[in-house]
Amino acid sequence: MPICKSCEAFDIRSLLFESARQDTQYTGLTDRLYTDTNDYKPPIPFFHQLHDSIVTLKHSAEQGCGLCNLFWVTWIKTLDKPDFTEEWLHKTFQGEVYLGCSGWIASRQGTPYVILTQKTLNGTARTLATFEPFADRDELPCDGFDLLGRSIYEDPASKRCLAVAAKWLDTCLKEHTKCSMQADIEKPMPTRIIHVGDEDTPPKLITTGGRVGTWIALSYCWGGDSVFIHNDSTIADLKAGIPLEKYPRTLGDAILITRALGVKYIWIDALCIKQDSREDWVAEASKMREVYSGAIVTISAANSPSTQSGIFSTRQLGMSKVGVEWKSEGKPAKVYLRSGSELWDHSLQTSALQKRGWTLQEGLLAPRTLSFGQQQMMWECSEHQADEGGRITQPTQEYRSKSFIQQMLRAAYQEVSKKKPTALERLHIRAPRTEEWWKSLNIESPYDKWWEIVEQYMTRSLTKDFDILPALSGLARAFQPILKDEYLAGHWKKDLIPSLMWIRNPRHLTDWSSRFDPTIPSEYLAPSWSWASILGGPSAMSVTWKIRDALVNSTLSVAAVIDVQVVTKGDDPFGQTISGHLKMRGRLFPIKLMPPVWSLNDQFPEEPANLPKLTSFERIVYNSVRAVDVTVYEWYQSHKPHPEQSYGAFEIIRWKKSPGSGLPGSDFLLLESTGNKQDEYRRIGNVSVRKHQLPKEDEVGPDSYAFMVLENQAFEEIEKSKVKKTTVTIV
Repeated sequence: MPICKSCEAFDIRSLLFESARQDTQYTGLTDRLYTDTNDYKPPIPFFHQLHDSIVTLKHSAEQGCGLCNLFWVTWIKTLDKPDFTEEWLHKTFQGEVYLGCSGWIASRQGTPYVILTQKTLNGTARTLATFEPFADRDELPCDGFDLLGRSIYEDPASKRCLAVAAKWLDTCLKEHTKCSMQADIEKPMPTRIIHVGDEDTPPKLITTGGRVGTWIALSYCWGGDSVFIHNDSTIADLKAGIPLEKYPRTLGDAILITRALGVKYIWIDALCIKQDSREDWVAEASKMREVYSGAIVTISAANSPSTQSGIFSTRQLGMSKVGVEWKSEGKPAKVYLRSGSELWDHSLQTSALQKRGWTLQEGLLAPRTLSFGQQQMMWECSEHQADEGGRITQPTQEYRSKSFIQQMLRAAYQEVSKKKPTALERLHIRAPRTEEWWKSLNIESPYDKWWEIVEQYMTRSLTKDFDILPALSGLARAFQPILKDEYLAGHWKKDLIPSLMWIRNPRHLTDWSSRFDPTIPSEYLAPSWSWASILGGPSAMSVTWKIRDALVNSTLSVAAVIDVQVVTKGDDPFGQTISGHLKMRGRLFPIKLMPPVWSLNDQFPEEPANLPKLTSFERIVYNSVRAVDVTVYEWYQSHKPHPEQSYGAFEIIRWKKSPGSGLPGSDFLLLESTGNKQDEYRRIGNVSVRKHQLPKEDEVGPDSYAFMVLENQAFEEIEKSKVKKTTVTIV
């Protein structure tokens, strides 16, 4: 496709080299849970003057310049204005049109982007569109190829496309220091595995007997398909071998990928776990950590909502490629531009797979992940992140969880495999202090990372409610050797008090026809003091560290944990719970009245006219449980009435300076009696009270001022209260 003289004069090589030569700057993206490198390259907005106006760009596109047409069509789509005129364009978008380079962070994006800009009348840059420069894999220029993306293959099942994935795996195994340990350690294979066979031999289910080997794991969505599974009626055929063409498309595609990567075995849960045996499912689910952390790579069927939909899908590429000359002294080469958003596979993040609860631990525990999105393949390991389009990124904040988990697994392995000292060595050698390796990742405590992951997990869904803890058990099992702590239904014993003030955001119906989704748990999920006890959306668990830090020197001791225990189903301490209790000693403030529980018929109950007189603190509780979404929602989810039921607010923390506001105050768990035993309660919510420095009423408005006055009165009641400490058991 021909291009105009102005586009011919554009020296894209010089632009990208000039961008790369710039001094790096700090990104400024640093805090307790965030770290980034000092590798920001500032933009170069006015490198090459393309046209003297936006109208001239339009004319060049209309006259047949393929590159100007790409620029024009990409930009005009962003206007979403079909009835524009050239006069309107000239008046609205005044200024010369340039080609330049965006600012970029090398560790995140890998390559700089070309930008179409306009120099406004006051000299500032207006970005019109962004374009990614790329080259064909077989025709890379002799220099600067690390500044370019790569073309993608129209058919993801092609040998050339899958060869890219094989190259990623080979490079990781041979060159990545952080990743090499997993490759060097022979691992016992899962109980059952699929031997993938070849073109002449069908896949077969085999029992491994614990022998060591190399396997791939599959992370995918079942999509409600329960026909092609391992059960009493299919086991004979699976062992004898079923032709690949009879497999559901997603499973069959995964087997083809495994063959292309040169691996003999793949683990697929539907085929390797007996689906009609609860005992086998419980036993194999407890081994999820070993299955995914031991697999040489996990295939993520990110674009597959069901087993029938398949992993491979024809890519919908953008406009025709338009090449510009790469002006180097070596062999002639062409590079191309595509819209900067063309290959940002947002469908990967919003896919059904990424919303599925089980896949979070599958992805994090896997040392390597090969994802198939709608537009391209993506690779992730501890040292490297790349996509088929050529962006190469190092793990930064968005990807740190995987790198952290893999380093944690290595540290746990090294701890276990240490040679125990002899009696003589113990006499002469002082045990070295365990290296806090997570500090190098700017993580103050592994508990911070646990709660960050839990918060991500809460955004996902599960087909079966009772899987809420089993689907996280592999990660919990991985954390335990590092934390050296007791796991308690999603919490940790040494970090229990800071994590008790959780909330769960409500689930809403998809059509928003009611305030909340009225679904409640189908069976017991966890003790009521655990975030896993109710159905809900995400909670701000990642800020638990603020409470933990503040507890060090900003509290008055008001409550203590006497005993805490959790009983799980089967022998897995990280699996499904069947009971649990938390015994605490502290002050329990009686609450004489609670509002009605939320219902579809009475979503916004009016306050009764004959409401008995309440103390200021009781009024705070009543208002919260009647009007605050998260408290109303938990009250609805958790409440189980019985005759002569009693309620109370159990004070767990008294603040000199509370986290965030720095105000004095107290935090309470709202409890209701269970009716089973004396002093046995169930958590139904939480509430906090703070003491404010009152502003002038006209500065905050009458409603906010009245609330501050009420809260101050409630705090004064709490301070002066003669309520004595008692021991309560929360189940």
